[in-house]
Amino acid sequence: MNPVIDAYNERQAEIRGIFRSRLITQILIALGEGEQSLSGLRDITGSSSQAIIPKIRQLEALSYIESTKEGYRLTIIGKILEKEIEKLVKIISLSDSNREFWYNHDTRDIPAEFLENIGDLHNSTIIHNTEDNILKVHFNFIKLMDEASFIKGISSFMSPSHAEIIKKSVMRGIQVDLIVTPEIAEKMKEEPYEEILKTIIDLDNFMIYIYPKPIKIGMTITDNYLSLGLYSKEPDFYDFTADLINSDGIAVEWGQRLFEYYRSGSEDFIKGA
Repeated sequence: MNPVIDAYNERQAEIRGIFRSRLITQILIALGEGEQSLSGLRDITGSSSQAIIPKIRQLEALSYIESTKEGYRLTIIGKILEKEIEKLVKIISLSDSNREFWYNHDTRDIPAEFLENIGDLHNSTIIHNTEDNILKVHFNFIKLMDEASFIKGISSFMSPSHAEIIKKSVMRGIQVDLIVTPEIAEKMKEEPYEEILKTIIDLDNFMIYIYPKPIKIGMTITDNYLSLGLYSKEPDFYDFTADLINSDGIAVEWGQRLFEYYRSGSEDFIKGA
């Protein structure tokens, strides 16, 4: 028998008691932000003291929260539990609101430690090309680049228009750091890319790196946005028609960490040329 299933069977009443109660879940998440008074919990949950107090007593009995002079706070075990509940809520929210995007795209090049925290992207919007605007994704990319004060990107594809947009940003003095695949690195030695690259390659605010293997990700991170594109599962090609966009600080940080993950395994474009 699976030991986790065994543990669930032994403690299912407690587990179901937590997840079946909206109020218990809300109290735990609220206390995850820090100590709260009873009035603060009323405001956050929208519930009365009469409804909240029995749930507080239940959580105290389980040693998940404890009372203080000012109100209530999580215990050590309560903090661990709350983080896992928060992670679960965000993952379900991400999956439910963007189900088609995640189902239809290949996520194998998002490393396991980043998939574990994929819920950080839960407050995302999917931008699609439409019949009325077949370049909606491309125009959004231009907008993000124009508004950025720095740009970090992972590119598994390249087009002359993308190269020109990158050149424009570099020439404006924006710091641009770009990771490309070996295939794209070879492509950039050809025209029109070679001529574009010559104008910016020696500028201090432009860095380009080569990751030694193909990456089925297209990502742009700015100071305010994360833009993420992926390969379709079937057929196996980069999907230019849909991007995930998120302006939450936690999502931007997730993207920056993913960029650094790939940059740490890359070499400088000149050294690898």
